[in-house]
Amino acid sequence: MIRFRKIALALAVALVVPPLATTTATAAKPSTGPVDPPVPSIPQKYLDQQINWSVCPFDAQVKQLYPQAPTTNCAKVTVPMDWAHPDAHPDVQVAIAYSRATGTSKGLMTTNPGGPGGAGLTLSVSLAIDKTRLFSDFDLLGFDPRGFGQSTPLQCLTTTDKLNALPTTPDYKERTRLTHQVEVAEAKLTAEACSATEFGQFVSSQQTVYDMEFLRVLLKSRQLNLIGYSYGTWLGGWYADTYPSKVGRFVIDSNMDWTHTQWDNMNFDPFSGQRRRNTQLFPWIARHADQIQGLGSTYKQVSAKYDKVRADLVTLVKAGTSTVRGDSLDNTIYSTIYGNVRFVRATLDILVHDEYAKDPSASGAVELRHVDRAWARISPELQAYDTLAAIRTRYGVTAAAPATVAALRVDSTRSILADARATAARSTGDATVDLGPIGTTVRCNDTAFSHDPQYYLREADKMARKYTFFGYMNGVPMCAFWKYAPQDRKLDLKGSPRFLMIQGELDPATAYEGALRTHNDTARVTRFVAIDDEGQHGQYVGSASACAEEIGDRYVFTGELPGKDQVCGTSPLPAELSVYPVDGPVDGNAVHLPRSNSAPGKVNPLLQRALDTVAAGSLR
Repeated sequence: MIRFRKIALALAVALVVPPLATTTATAAKPSTGPVDPPVPSIPQKYLDQQINWSVCPFDAQVKQLYPQAPTTNCAKVTVPMDWAHPDAHPDVQVAIAYSRATGTSKGLMTTNPGGPGGAGLTLSVSLAIDKTRLFSDFDLLGFDPRGFGQSTPLQCLTTTDKLNALPTTPDYKERTRLTHQVEVAEAKLTAEACSATEFGQFVSSQQTVYDMEFLRVLLKSRQLNLIGYSYGTWLGGWYADTYPSKVGRFVIDSNMDWTHTQWDNMNFDPFSGQRRRNTQLFPWIARHADQIQGLGSTYKQVSAKYDKVRADLVTLVKAGTSTVRGDSLDNTIYSTIYGNVRFVRATLDILVHDEYAKDPSASGAVELRHVDRAWARISPELQAYDTLAAIRTRYGVTAAAPATVAALRVDSTRSILADARATAARSTGDATVDLGPIGTTVRCNDTAFSHDPQYYLREADKMARKYTFFGYMNGVPMCAFWKYAPQDRKLDLKGSPRFLMIQGELDPATAYEGALRTHNDTARVTRFVAIDDEGQHGQYVGSASACAEEIGDRYVFTGELPGKDQVCGTSPLPAELSVYPVDGPVDGNAVHLPRSNSAPGKVNPLLQRALDTVAAGSLR
């Protein structure tokens, strides 16, 4: 039985779960509650469209990694901008990738990597390279959600004059009047930018769910199967609530609290991110002090070193001699620790910033010498988990292909604005600037947010005091100034078959407590598998837990779910032989099943790039 336990003081830092009461929900949604929209019909003209298939650009890499893979073809299909009023707006396109099962097909399997806004075109075949039975048992569908990737892009349009007029702060963590002014101004600008075109109001979960159903019908599948991660669990829950009779086998992994609001989910992030860093990353660094130079051999020493590096970076920014920010380091670490294998990369990020703080460059940016010195400070055993070329690319000190850079460089709305401001400052005259698609648009269109910026400033100030790592991360969301009415749902999953939820105990991006709350709301329909002492974001396929992987395999390939909720064990963190227990909400009563045929913790490069890209853009 899964049950809550009191969360202990974690290595001298009190981690207190944000309240599960309705304080944030009251501010975030109308008291009347959401109303499910009518299910639209699909106009025949969209089903009759000619699809111009061509072999996907990544098909050659798929076959190089798994020569027996079927050919994956790509196309762009036309869908209404607004499914409720198909003739009221220009049509848009959704990019898809499709391959037929090499054996007897059990139906159509699609996937989503998370976000909101994660591009998923390559994900289905990437998972199948590791889980090759997917190729034989399912027709595979990958797609980029509307507004993102190779689908019709959301444009977030502003001007150079507006960018140049934005105030700036040296550190968002410093909760000053200036920081408040900056957060409000940035929120106003991004809300205005992402709602500048008529498409902005239709880049939403509900419209994407309608797209998914259209693709199911277009590809002539009786039901839809899904492997969804993070925000993909939100999509899965919304699809199951909208089209319960069309739900096949759904594995939803690293769950958002998808029966509640987008703001509820955002408000969990400072807590869950700090728990992962403090209970796993910093202790791991301390245990490897003989393989990592200069970060400390105890949690207290590592934490103090991190704080000093960060403080030195802020001092340089305030002096006007540097663009390497302390809050950007926080952002980088938060995103990087999504994956266990990326603990080595997160360590290198701290070391790179340490090298820069000790020897700032005249350019005000990280340079090649900082990266190379940081690399030399970890042992060959740890270097085997990454490459020097990747870290050089991550910091822009070497040339690399755009797709590689996207997967390696951490991106956030704040960094997008900083880059746009830097470009605007060099421009002459006023010009239109496209910030590119910002995933927060989906959140604004899904949930009714409070329009009082002071509410969010108070929350950020409070969180910054409570969670000293990244408590300030949310600030004022652009949704506080969103001009369109959201399309929310009340999820009861009435009529849906049972499906599988998988959740790590210490996930930094989707808090265990929120996932469990959603399971409790939907216990009649969902079976819940918790993974004790596990903090990776994304568990099924290449999981650190052979137990969770085995349960997922049974369900995906045979339809068999466990008879009751389960608690699984996990495997050690990189370069370790044992699992170190962490006090947390899972009771530790783990069960162990035989190992699956995959290699837990090892994923192919195509899948790793997809996962890294989503993690890198997690704060957009």
